[in-house]
Amino acid sequence: MKTPHPSPRAPERPTESGESTRPVRNELKPSAPAVTRQQQAANLAQAAPLRGPYVEQGTYPSPADVRAICAMQDLAVRNYAVTQSYSDLSNAVGQLLGTENANWSTFATWASKQAGVSIRGEDMPKFFTDVLKGLDGVTRPLSKVDDLLRKLGLPALPLADIGSAGNDALKNVSLVISEGNTRVFEEVGQELSRFVTTFQGDTQYDAAKVAQYLSEFPADKPVLEEAFGHYAQALFETDPNKKAELMLLANNKVGQHEQRRLQPQIEQALNAPMKETFHGILMQAIEANINALLFPANLAGKAALKSGVVDAALRPVVETMAGAFRRFATEHMMKLAVPGSALKLGNELPPPPGMESTLFPPHLRSIENPELRKLLAAFDKSPDSLKGTGAEDWSRLDQRMNYIIDLFRSRQSDPALFDPPFGLRGARWPPPGGTGEPGRSTSPPEFHHPGDATFSGFNRY
Repeated sequence: MKTPHPSPRAPERPTESGESTRPVRNELKPSAPAVTRQQQAANLAQAAPLRGPYVEQGTYPSPADVRAICAMQDLAVRNYAVTQSYSDLSNAVGQLLGTENANWSTFATWASKQAGVSIRGEDMPKFFTDVLKGLDGVTRPLSKVDDLLRKLGLPALPLADIGSAGNDALKNVSLVISEGNTRVFEEVGQELSRFVTTFQGDTQYDAAKVAQYLSEFPADKPVLEEAFGHYAQALFETDPNKKAELMLLANNKVGQHEQRRLQPQIEQALNAPMKETFHGILMQAIEANINALLFPANLAGKAALKSGVVDAALRPVVETMAGAFRRFATEHMMKLAVPGSALKLGNELPPPPGMESTLFPPHLRSIENPELRKLLAAFDKSPDSLKGTGAEDWSRLDQRMNYIIDLFRSRQSDPALFDPPFGLRGARWPPPGGTGEPGRSTSPPEFHHPGDATFSGFNRY
């Protein structure tokens, strides 16, 4: 039996020293250096495409959600929804643009919350009645009316009727404020939502994309279009001074658009026909008392109504009540509660805490942007100062803008403005049955008072 030969192999080549180059049996070959988890993550990040900030879907209202909220019929509930939506949009925009500068929706959150106080008329009728009790111009002529009513066999006119008249007048003001609050939200809220959806995830300025985005703005909203163009520029601005100025420019232009849209509602609220309202309520109360009397006891009262005696006696009361309510309503409307302070719009704007000498945050103490300088020059009566900011007549657009641009400039870096208005962070969007999307229910989401554990119809997160 033949012994098998081993398989042939290449002869060993000697080195210059005559030693074999074949590795020693079982000798381990050198391995690659170990890669740490941090290095692996870095390698993956380099291999993956760059991605900008992304806002989680469902954490801010869509344009359809905005329209559904505007369709709500309950004014108070709708205001809660608008205010919460502004807060959610503020945070969504802040995730893209940063929270070192407040955006317009950040300020709108608190303005909408303040509007809700007027819309709900919280304790206003009683407060107004208490104010009237202390007005000699009301009590003296009212006593004369009571004397006349007693002669006619009628009960004295109770203060409850005056409170009812004040309540009725306040409802008219509330309706106007609610209409303005909703109109602005419907316009600007949809654009804020569209801005987030359009630019989230972007890493660099794309002029063609921005132009396409801006082309979708309605032709009758050029200032609003310009404002969102500035927000798009601010997205990728790395210089903190330039970015702060772009944000202020955008905020001011949205504010300018908003205030022009609100002009009819503000004039209507402040110049409402108070005399007619008060006169109508009081005359109805007196006529009801006269008609409740049996014949012939009601003849004297009916004759007094027909002759104008009752109307003449009421006129001084109505005049004083209307004047008092106008001052009262104006004072009530012209205030703004923001985190840490309550601002009276008729007074000069106080400097933010810690900025008593500088007035404005570091990146806005001097303005270099030419377009922003031009806009400030058009509205700011006291450049680089808070002097003269108080608005004597809030129905004047120029006086409102004079206050607002300094409010925006002085408070733009206040992080407290991003606080949730009702102590809870947002609602889950879209709410069940309230998206307004084709094929789904368009019934608006149901909001309850923030004192409830939840806003019914929304999942808290």
